[in-house]
Amino acid sequence: MSINDYLRKKIKETPIYDGVEPSNKLSDESGISSNQIIKLNANENPFGEILNLTEDLSSINIHEYPDPNQKKLRLALSEYTGAKFEQIVASSGSDELIDILIRLFLDPDDKLIDAQPTFGMYEFLAKIQGAEVVSVSRNDDFSIDLDAISKCLDNKTKLIFIASPNNPTGNIIKIDELVELLNKKIIVVVDETYFEFCGESYSNLINDYENLIIIRSFSKWAGLAGLRIGYAISNPEIIKRIIQIKQPYNINSAAEHVAIKAMNHKNKLFKKVNILMEQKDKIYKFLLKKSEIKVYPSKANFVLCDLKDLSADEIYEGLTKKGIFVRKFSNNFLSNALRISAGTPEQTRKLLQELEKLI
Repeated sequence: MSINDYLRKKIKETPIYDGVEPSNKLSDESGISSNQIIKLNANENPFGEILNLTEDLSSINIHEYPDPNQKKLRLALSEYTGAKFEQIVASSGSDELIDILIRLFLDPDDKLIDAQPTFGMYEFLAKIQGAEVVSVSRNDDFSIDLDAISKCLDNKTKLIFIASPNNPTGNIIKIDELVELLNKKIIVVVDETYFEFCGESYSNLINDYENLIIIRSFSKWAGLAGLRIGYAISNPEIIKRIIQIKQPYNINSAAEHVAIKAMNHKNKLFKKVNILMEQKDKIYKFLLKKSEIKVYPSKANFVLCDLKDLSADEIYEGLTKKGIFVRKFSNNFLSNALRISAGTPEQTRKLLQELEKLI
C-alpha cells in the first residue's frame, strides 16, 4: 500500500508550482556571494527594510493569538483604500485570497476562465480544487479576447481572474472590457497586486457590481513579500463569506503591525515606488532601441520582452553567470521571453551593462 493510493486524483496530476528561489539559495547555487546577487525575477521591492521595524516587532505580544476579525487592520485598510470596513478582509498574501475564492465559488468540475499569459496561481489552485481551467489566449497586444471568452461561457462557468496590471505582460484591463465581463454574470476577480505602481483601480465599481472582487498585496509596493499580507475589497456579502471559510488567525501579529505601519508611512514608500518606475522606464527604453527584441509597454514594475530570433535561454544564462536573475518564459503562450523586474539604480546600471554585451 502506497500513500499515492490515498491521494486525490487531482493532487497526483498537479505539478509543483515553480516559485522563485531566495537570494541565499541563488548564491549557493551560483557560487556568487549573496551581496552580489541582483534578483530581478520576482517583481519584489529591492530596497530592503524601509520602515525600521526592529524596535516595533519587539513590542508585539507574540504569545497571544492575533485578532481573527482583523479589526485594527481592516480599519486601517478602510482609511487607506476609501472602502468601508465591511467591504474589506485581509489575507496571508493575495495567494491565500485566490485559494479562498476558488474554494468559495468552484465545485469540482465547475469552470474557471484563465486569460493567458497571466499569473500561474489561478490555474494551479483551480486544478487542485478539481475545477476545469479553460485557457483563453489574449490578443496580440495582450488585451483580453472578449469574443473568445464569451464563446467559452456556459452554466458551469463561475469565475474569472483578471490581473490588472497583468503579470507578466504589464497591461491593464480597460473599463469597457471589465464592464462587459461583469455583465456576463460570472464572478470577476480583478487582481490589483501592482495597483500602487500604476495608480489605476476599479474598486470604485464595487458598489455597482455585486459580482466584482478586487484583490491587492503589500508584497510588491511596500516591500513586504516575506510577511505575506494581502486584502480583498468587495460587497459585504462576499466579504462575510470569505471570513466564514478563511483560517481564523490567517494574519500573524507581526504582519498586521507592519502593514498598518506601511499605510501610515505610505508617502515614504511611494518615493521608492517612483524610483522603481523610473528604473523600469530605463530598462524599457533601452530594450526599445534593440531591433532584435520586441518589448511591451508596462504599467507595473517590470517589463516583458520577446527575444524574437535571439535565444532567451542564452541571454538568461549569460545574465545568471554575472549574478543577475530574471524570469524566463518558455510555454505555449510565451515561448522565448524574459520578464525583467525593476531594481535599484545601481542594479539597473549593471543589468544594462551586461545586456549590452549579450544582445
